[in-house]
Amino acid sequence: MPQAASSSLGYKSTAHRVLAIPELLQTIFSFGTRASNVSNALVCRGWREPALDNVWREVDDIYYLLQLLVPLTRQNRMELFEFSRNPTPEDWTRFVPYARRVRSLKFGISDKEKAEYIRDTVFDDLARTRTTLEVLPNLRCLWWNSDSISNARHATLFMHDKVTEFAFSVDSENLPSMCMDIVGRMPSLRSLIWSNIDEPQDPDDDQMLLQLLSSLQKLREVTPPKDVLKSQFLKTLSLLPELGVVQFDTLGGLPHPIPPIGCTIQEGAFPMLHDLCLYSTLDDIRHYLTEGALLPRLKTLTVESVELESRPTVQRFLADVTRCYPTLEMISMEIIVNIERQKDCEPLSPEQLCPILSLKQLAHLELRHNLPLQISDVNLAEFGAALPALETLFLNPEPLLLTRPRFTLRSLLTVAESFPNLSSLGIYLDAEDVTTLTPYSPSNIRIFPNLRKLNVGVSPIATDQVPVALFLSHLLSENAGVIIQSGISWNEKLFKHSVEYSATVTERCRRWGEVAKTLPLLLQLRKEEKVHRQDIEKEVEDLRMRNEVIMGKIRVNEGTKSAREVSDNRCIIC
Repeated sequence: MPQAASSSLGYKSTAHRVLAIPELLQTIFSFGTRASNVSNALVCRGWREPALDNVWREVDDIYYLLQLLVPLTRQNRMELFEFSRNPTPEDWTRFVPYARRVRSLKFGISDKEKAEYIRDTVFDDLARTRTTLEVLPNLRCLWWNSDSISNARHATLFMHDKVTEFAFSVDSENLPSMCMDIVGRMPSLRSLIWSNIDEPQDPDDDQMLLQLLSSLQKLREVTPPKDVLKSQFLKTLSLLPELGVVQFDTLGGLPHPIPPIGCTIQEGAFPMLHDLCLYSTLDDIRHYLTEGALLPRLKTLTVESVELESRPTVQRFLADVTRCYPTLEMISMEIIVNIERQKDCEPLSPEQLCPILSLKQLAHLELRHNLPLQISDVNLAEFGAALPALETLFLNPEPLLLTRPRFTLRSLLTVAESFPNLSSLGIYLDAEDVTTLTPYSPSNIRIFPNLRKLNVGVSPIATDQVPVALFLSHLLSENAGVIIQSGISWNEKLFKHSVEYSATVTERCRRWGEVAKTLPLLLQLRKEEKVHRQDIEKEVEDLRMRNEVIMGKIRVNEGTKSAREVSDNRCIIC
């Protein structure tokens, strides 16, 4: 009977019935690539719709989307693309089912986009021939990064009141019209991101941007250029009732003059703010955060200074901030100056960082500085005892002063024992001296069970990387998915005049890259070795148990035989 029922529904098996559920197919296809989903769409009619939804949900090159409307052509590689003919109502009818699938559109984000070579007349033809006001009616995320006025105005073609996230580039010439379009066409924005074409930002643009922010009362996340976060903008942002995140690009070391904050938090400001990034001197930031009203919901704090900060200043900043915000879950502190000025820097030591140990809910700690941290393995153990819940730990893996690190590869053992919950680790360590590097013998305790990323930054490494890779394969044998990262995230202008620094970092990153390529193979071998060892141990245990059973039987037989002999030798008196 069940077979007959399934046949009547057209399904040959349970698997066919399961794979006919659209919601399940959407989930499965969401893990695939665009190419794999194109193939999935050709399997059958049932798979076509959910597969195409995933193909066109995120469009990062509008060239391919517009090809569905009318083919784009050009005479030669020196020309720009344009429609081969004007779009007709029939073209739009065929295009609409694809347009409805688009949730995210990004323009000008990658240098590889063919969209950069589309002629302006293509967008004019779209605006002139469209059959509905909304070209992409279900669009939610729109990123439009353009350095020309003509391209910037085309963003309005895709704006409507359902868009909740918008990113754009500020240009003084098109800013007035852009601000008017944002407020008028996208009043429901939840996230606003903008960057400057010309750095630093033109002060004449400030008033228009302040009016724009004041008009978007539903904003929950704002990502401006970091030099914008001064008193006027902070006061305007503090009045937005739903704002929860104020952040900026974390690329450190901007060469511009640092903006003074020069104010304190007013009562009732930032009622929903939980994630805040500030860019100024540590004294300015400390004054802003602690001298006025406090932020009741603050959990994540990122601060960056490009000025020389003394040790007492750092310690005073951390002491006051941790006292006023004891429930912080993340602290990121970056103190960075140009490489020419770093001779006057003072390295950070445990004394300056000890206030952080009072944050019992801290899960993410990131420290970046010109100079390597003056922290020992003993200090790491103390930090681990005070912060057992830490999941992310970045201990300045990419200093600009390339002195010999205090940490070694063996220090990773201390980190693993002190911070058992780490998922991401950044550390500046010495991997050059491999002569004393003894193989690591894993104990019963799992080492780094949750680690997913190990960032070694610009750590020195020996010319022969094999011993380093072997040691890491022992240490990370429980984590085949760990990614080894190296390199710098600082603004390259910080060290553009130091050829020696650039050459040294490039060579170190090349060597660590070789380790990153070799490590997955070694981890796989360790995994197979472990399975083989477990099989042998299981076989040995089985042999041991069999031996015990056999020996037990022998002892029983010998006892029975001895008892029989004693019985036969007894005298019976009648």
